[in-house]
Amino acid sequence: MNRMSESLEKLQNRILSDAKHQAEETIKEAQTKAQQILEEARQRAQKESEEIIARANVDAEAIRRSILSSKVRVNRLRILDEKNQIVQDIIHTVEDQLSSIAKSEQFEDTAQRFVTQAVKAVDADQPVVRIGFRDVSKKNLDGISRVLPKGGKLVIDEKPIDDLGGVVATDPEGRVIFNNTFKSRLERLDNQLLTLISSTVFGE
Repeated sequence: MNRMSESLEKLQNRILSDAKHQAEETIKEAQTKAQQILEEARQRAQKESEEIIARANVDAEAIRRSILSSKVRVNRLRILDEKNQIVQDIIHTVEDQLSSIAKSEQFEDTAQRFVTQAVKAVDADQPVVRIGFRDVSKKNLDGISRVLPKGGKLVIDEKPIDDLGGVVATDPEGRVIFNNTFKSRLERLDNQLLTLISSTVFGE
């Protein structure tokens, strides 16, 4: 009887020992698995965090470049506007001087040259030439008739033609017209004039 009791006790102890050992192994395995899961989660979180930071840096750099580019464009436009204003001021000064050419010593030669060019452009036997400058007197125009072809007609306008003054020639029927006013000449030389002013003033 005692031997049987001892055997049962040993069996119980062994079962308890095995159960305890198995429980410890299970706990240890669970802890290892949990640690592995935590480590993998930490690595994924770190990787995702690095990717987010990298994308954020790329976005921030793109925004910075965009802002910088916008500022550069604004500055360029502002400089261009200022240059254009300077060029326009110069052109207006030139126009003011041209509109007052009737008071200068070069007026008669200039007027004769304008008439000659206009008559040649129209190429008519009996051209009609209109001439009009600011503050011009008939005395200033006495020499104009000398450059008109025989049969040509001279019409003197009281006001400057096209605001700045000049000459307009036509054939007798008015079908062929050549505008040789200061304004039309400036318009024909527009690109060259702007280039010349820019290169002279800005060194461009």
